[in-house]
Amino acid sequence: MPCELPKTKVCGVTRLEDLDFLKTSGVEAVGLNLVPKSKRYIPLDVAVQLAKRAFELGLKTVAVVMDPTSDELARIASAFTWDFLQLHGNEQPNIRDFCHRIAIIKAAAWSGRREEKDLIDAWSADSGGSLASTKNTSTDASSQLAGFLLDAYAPGEGGGTGKTARWDLVYPRPKILQSWPIMLAGGLTPENVGSAIRLTRCEGVDTASGVELSPGIKSSDRVQAFATAATAAFSRI
Repeated sequence: MPCELPKTKVCGVTRLEDLDFLKTSGVEAVGLNLVPKSKRYIPLDVAVQLAKRAFELGLKTVAVVMDPTSDELARIASAFTWDFLQLHGNEQPNIRDFCHRIAIIKAAAWSGRREEKDLIDAWSADSGGSLASTKNTSTDASSQLAGFLLDAYAPGEGGGTGKTARWDLVYPRPKILQSWPIMLAGGLTPENVGSAIRLTRCEGVDTASGVELSPGIKSSDRVQAFATAATAAFSRI
């Protein structure tokens, strides 16, 4: 069976001590950034160390990559039993064959550009057009698409910019996305996440800069406030 997208995810964690308050705050998943040019980048060995602790705490683990080579992706995928691989670049569906059957979150900017629609179209078509169609493919050697993460348009930056996504382009949900769960990212904070959930009817939310003291250093108070606001909003939709 495909993995369900986590309802709440905090991305760009770099310290072991931050994992404990993610768990106690009620966050479901942690994103570990393996994109070298990111301000929140950590080497693979550090990411695995954090992932092991996250697993012990019961957090879902997400390895975040951007346009990796097939060799790089295979190395990352085999380094730990990740719950998800988040592909944050222009990756095409054939890269699934190197993901060791780990569930995939395909990130895409969502600003109305044709390139964005074409990328989502390609992934959706390759995955049978809907989440339901993947339920009988558990024997397939390739990884399953769990859903899409919609982020703000920030060319070449790969997320974590603090820029707010175009919520108005998500609800009513475009036809191309109606068969898939979506996770909303891009400028989400404790102050606006509730509104974002209510307006977009998304299945999950993701934040990085919105709960930080500085890049990669999370604030326990802001994480708690984010998780509380998100949980309350999800309970009302």
